Amino acid sequence: MKTKSLLLLAAAASIGATTAFGAVSSNIVGYTKLTLKKGFNLVGNTLDNKSGNKATVVFGDTPENTAVFSWTGKGFNELDNVGGGIWVGDDFAFAPGAAVFVQVPADSTITLVGEVLTGSQDITLAKGFNFVASKIPQAGKIDTDLGFKPLDNDAVFQWNGKAYVESDYIDGVGFIPSSPSLAVGEGVVVSTSGANKWSRTFTVN
Repeated sequence: MKTKSLLLLAAAASIGATTAFGAVSSNIVGYTKLTLKKGFNLVGNTLDNKSGNKATVVFGDTPENTAVFSWTGKGFNELDNVGGGIWVGDDFAFAPGAAVFVQVPADSTITLVGEVLTGSQDITLAKGFNFVASKIPQAGKIDTDLGFKPLDNDAVFQWNGKAYVESDYIDGVGFIPSSPSLAVGEGVVVSTSGANKWSRTFTVN
């Protein structure tokens, strides 16, 4: 088990999400509505807003005193919403397929708007811990439904509101205790034993 070595923020990911899509020209434009619980939530971006996906824009409708924590590979960068449209900290691109912790002072609902990515989509995973999410706004099991092909001894960490839930992948056996099932817009932490890619091809007929 890798839980003891997972030096992450003591945070929570408790997410409910709905999506809606509408065809505009050859693009699919829609939204992901995320229900955030008071405290920490592990959120993934599933849409491209075509304007750089800056965190201050993506999370622009969060309440005052919201904080966003992005993983750097060694620690967290903090970006704080101090109210009145003012943010303190270094803004960053919250690209589709990335995940961050969002701490809200009260139960909140936010809406992410943008285009659904189509064609071949890759998320590059470095050895160690990676904060990631499905690039496509779909729910399902991370491997069989959402296309992630783990390496032997990889682990996926979800947050249940109180503690991390760890699923370990054993080559030839599969995930133990079971394949993680992700909600739309849910972020996860993937610990991988070597460089890998989460690849998915999504097309619309």
